[in-house]
Amino acid sequence: MSGYLQSAEKLVISGDISHEWESRQAVSRDASIFEVMPAGVISPRSVEDIRRSVVWATQETRVGRPVSLTARVGGTCMSGGPLTSSYVLDLKKYLHNVGKIDTVGRSITTQSGAMHRVIEEKTMAEGLLFAPYTSSHDICGIGGMIGNNASGEMSIKYGPTSSNVATLKAVLSDGNQYKFGPLTRAEVEKKKQLATYEGEIYRRITALLEQNKDTIAANHPRTVKNAAGFQLWELWDRHEQVFNLSRLFVGSQGTLGIVTEATLKLVKRANFSRMIVTPIGDLMKLPEVVRTTLAYEPATCETFDHFTYELAEQYHPEDAARAHMAKGKHIVILSVFQGDDQQHTDVLAGQAKEKLESLGHETFWIDEPATIESFLNIRRWSFKMLLEHPTPGTRAEAFLEDTIVPLERYGEFLTQLEAILREYNMIYTYAGHIGAGSIRLVPLVDMEADGAAERVMELETRVNDLVIEFGGSISVDHNDGIIRTPYLEKQFGSEMVRLFEEVKLLFDPLGIFNPGKKVGGTYDDALKYIIRENVA
Repeated sequence: MSGYLQSAEKLVISGDISHEWESRQAVSRDASIFEVMPAGVISPRSVEDIRRSVVWATQETRVGRPVSLTARVGGTCMSGGPLTSSYVLDLKKYLHNVGKIDTVGRSITTQSGAMHRVIEEKTMAEGLLFAPYTSSHDICGIGGMIGNNASGEMSIKYGPTSSNVATLKAVLSDGNQYKFGPLTRAEVEKKKQLATYEGEIYRRITALLEQNKDTIAANHPRTVKNAAGFQLWELWDRHEQVFNLSRLFVGSQGTLGIVTEATLKLVKRANFSRMIVTPIGDLMKLPEVVRTTLAYEPATCETFDHFTYELAEQYHPEDAARAHMAKGKHIVILSVFQGDDQQHTDVLAGQAKEKLESLGHETFWIDEPATIESFLNIRRWSFKMLLEHPTPGTRAEAFLEDTIVPLERYGEFLTQLEAILREYNMIYTYAGHIGAGSIRLVPLVDMEADGAAERVMELETRVNDLVIEFGGSISVDHNDGIIRTPYLEKQFGSEMVRLFEEVKLLFDPLGIFNPGKKVGGTYDDALKYIIRENVA
């Protein structure tokens, strides 16, 4: 610790630097199963402060005193992304300015320390919405959404955060801030001619993509969404002939640089909604129900399981009573259709309902606003109910909560996944964005029992193996972090991991940006940082 204190004396910024236990302890956890005590907390007031922090970390590391910077905003990450034993860069404290809405271009520019709820308040007043509407939208930060490539219930229509970021700015390892966004081929060639670090980045990253295009294409996840690894397959839009390096930063968990600002795309808020609900007793019927529903283009297609409903009966009885159609069923599919015209919205929902019923799937028309809200609340509260009301002597542990597999294999996948959980005699719930093929499974675990942390990692390994066996991805919204980085080679193979390492080396040659995430994290690292107590 004394070494860090001596190093920090050389950093002069207008913001704050704290080594107090209270400051460090406050950022030692996120929403994951881990705890890592940082050496200190840096709260920059400006981009210049970030730039100075990067230069300082670089200089210290070069002379054998390694210092790293891990950006943090809301601390709602479930993978351990913002945790570090070095310095946390707290962007939330000062760098939270939100600009005016461009109502014509439907965009808003914000500093990365802004909270999603502030963006939401501004955009909703104009009838607009930032579409990656996560379940944690009232407590998460924009920087974290960008870092994880987060998405929510509307992702089947609007995509994840990467599809909703127009441009972004980031401070890179040379201490300078750069802007990244879509470029034409001609513009990329101009960038490559620059005799600067920016020019070197464009030259080397485009060469890496070209020289390894077959390997990259072969390892493209065959799922609707993916957050595992660096998104090398997303940089070139071959159809539009556009190259967009911002897509590499979105989902990189702050491992390539410090994102300081982003211009976010906004969508028009729908005026009318209609929900249909399809309870399912047989998991093998799930793919047909979801596939049929998606043909009618719902805005959301969500799910929750029977354990979630049973918790709602106990802790939210009024909501459970309104959602009584879920009682006694294995899972429930909630599909919301939206539009600017009520008649057209009702027609789409009605056609989907009629088709589902023709295939033998009982489907309910939900038009009472209170009932619609109850169904959505139960889905959104699935993890929260388990977290707030665990069985005595257990803790809700989010480490299996970010799986995705191709929809056509979902019935078989869930059947085998539930069988694995039964072997461990665990109580659990799951819910999620089933229209995209992803669920959030969270078990209760007695973390004070002998060998509990080892069993958690054993289960993590088995579930990741199952996901990969079914052609899925181990990360979709919450990213790799501490928990899933050790398994990237299992999913992608050694050649693809080598490319991830090359990308990391290009942007961060000294390892000063959030080390141990995306590249270099190990099984032993994860095991070491697991919280071994049941108190949240």
